[in-house]
Amino acid sequence: MKKYLLLVLIPMLVVGCGKKHPVRLYVDPSIKEGSIEKIAVFPFASSLHRTDDPDEVAPRTMDRLFRAELDTRRDYKFMSPASVNYALQGEGLAGDAERFVDEWRKFQRADTGFLTRLAQALQVDAVLIGVVDLWQQDEVDYRENAAPTTYVGATVTILSTSDGSILFQASDEDYLEGARTETTDRTVSRTAAGSVRRDPGAKVYKAPEPKEVAIRVVKALVSSLPVR
Repeated sequence: MKKYLLLVLIPMLVVGCGKKHPVRLYVDPSIKEGSIEKIAVFPFASSLHRTDDPDEVAPRTMDRLFRAELDTRRDYKFMSPASVNYALQGEGLAGDAERFVDEWRKFQRADTGFLTRLAQALQVDAVLIGVVDLWQQDEVDYRENAAPTTYVGATVTILSTSDGSILFQASDEDYLEGARTETTDRTVSRTAAGSVRRDPGAKVYKAPEPKEVAIRVVKALVSSLPVR
C-alpha cells in the first residue's frame, strides 16, 4: 500500500513553470570582460519578517545550498563567508561588515568607504551579497479543495569594491506544489467538542519542504553568473 501511495503522489508534485529563471537579471559589461576574479562572499541575509522565520532557517539554508553550488564554478575565486568573517574580525571590520550588509538589504545602498577598506584587507575585486526575499509554505486543511504550495525567492548581487557599482544582480522565485487535497477524500475524527482529534491525511497533503524549492532557486542564480 505504501509503495502504491508513493507512486500516486509523485506525479502530483508540480514544479513552478512558465517563467524564465532567474526572473530578473542584470549583468554589467565589465564583469563579462573578465576583470573581476576574486569575490568575497558574505553569508546570506534575510528580508523576511522576524515572526515568519524566528530561527533564521531560511538564510542558513540558502547560505549552505548556495555555497555548495558556487563550488561548481571554477572561473572565479570565491572567498567563503567563513574566511571573509575571519579576515574581517582580524582587521576589526566585522561590525562594519554587518552594517554594510544590512544597509544593502534595506536600502540597496553601498558604503564605498567600507568597500575600499575591505578590498585592501582581503585583496578582492568584488563582494557578493545574497538576500532571501521569499520563504513561504501555504498549507491546506481538510475543508479545502486545493494544493499545498511552497514558495522561495532570493536575490544575489555582486558589487565592485572600487566604486560600489552593481556588476551583477539576479533575482529568482520558484514554487512547488504538493498533492492536491479534495474534501471528498479527507476523513477526520473529532472530539465531543467538535475539534479535530485525528487527520490521517495531514502528512500526505503537506506543502513540500522549502529546501526542495531553494535548490532550484540557487541553481538558477549561480548558473546565471556569466562565464569568466
